[in-house]
Amino acid sequence: MIRWISLACGLLVAAGGAAFVYQSLPDPVPDPDLVLHGREGPAPKVEVVGELQHNFGTLPLEGSGSHTWQFRNVGQGNLEVWLEESTCSCTVAKLKGDAEGPKKKISVPPGESTPIEVSWVAHRWGRFGHTATMGTNDPERPAVMLTIYGLILAPVDVQPSESISFSDISNEEPQRVVLSVTSPDRVGMRLTQLITSRPDTIKAESRAMSADELAKRKVKSGYEIAVTIRPGLPLGRFSENLTIGTDHPERPSVHIPITGNAVGPITAFPSRLQMTGVVSAKGGSQEIALVVRGVPGAKFEVVSKPKALNVAIEPESRPGARGQYRLTARVPPGTSPGAIYDPIVLKTDHPRAPEVKIPVSIFVTPRSGDD
Repeated sequence: MIRWISLACGLLVAAGGAAFVYQSLPDPVPDPDLVLHGREGPAPKVEVVGELQHNFGTLPLEGSGSHTWQFRNVGQGNLEVWLEESTCSCTVAKLKGDAEGPKKKISVPPGESTPIEVSWVAHRWGRFGHTATMGTNDPERPAVMLTIYGLILAPVDVQPSESISFSDISNEEPQRVVLSVTSPDRVGMRLTQLITSRPDTIKAESRAMSADELAKRKVKSGYEIAVTIRPGLPLGRFSENLTIGTDHPERPSVHIPITGNAVGPITAFPSRLQMTGVVSAKGGSQEIALVVRGVPGAKFEVVSKPKALNVAIEPESRPGARGQYRLTARVPPGTSPGAIYDPIVLKTDHPRAPEVKIPVSIFVTPRSGDD
């Protein structure tokens, strides 16, 4: 059976004066007692009007919805319908005239039908799906599984995604991304702050949506937020963030990660310093080529690096290597075993590349496999 994201909810199954209240809906467990043998007399036959699955689409948090299925008896004998208790932990209202027992039954005469209503209140946003298995005394259809599913919108919803991800972007040209921030249930929601982790190069500006835009999106309030990355972002992989503050009591703050790789007039080959299987007693080293464009040369200063790493930069001396430099990173013998992840950060005098960041991924082992 399809697995669904869990959602705290209540389900109500009702027929006339009868009510079945669902507290949770795990996978149904087949009940061998549903299989009838040796029945005498005319048999009932259940027919469910419509599809057994119902899509509620989208609803706001704490929103409620319901759907009713008609269970019709097209057989000759009386049809009995009940909530199959083994499918969930539930409370079943006592039905007038029914015998005591774990399964409270609804009796449907031949040619008649009974409504089975499923309703719920959503307490957590995200996609949801739940099932309710109804037992019957139809010998050919002893169980009917009803399924509901849909999407509960967050009180503050961000589209197209709650993250901004770039692959390679030039640090010499501006980059722009537009997000929509809406509330499906709060009229007049206001933004209280827009803060980026690097305000000198990453700027966020908001614009309130018009009444037509809100109606088209079927929300109560909303904004467009333009996120612009200005030229000058440090070269290399970056991980920044945008914080959106709102006056919505259910979600006063939304954090948007901003990630990618900035490329420009200084390029590192490879772009990441990666060393695996470095033996503690022996140490190890790796070289990275730095290529400078746009100016005759550049000066480099190591402003940050892992403590366990020695870093040196010198210009290439071979003919035709103008604007090329060699970065050598060494893990000294005797370095303690473990992972080294802090990046190497270089400061430069290049007017369009003041900083270069090189990610580091090194793993130092206690001994080699041959020891």
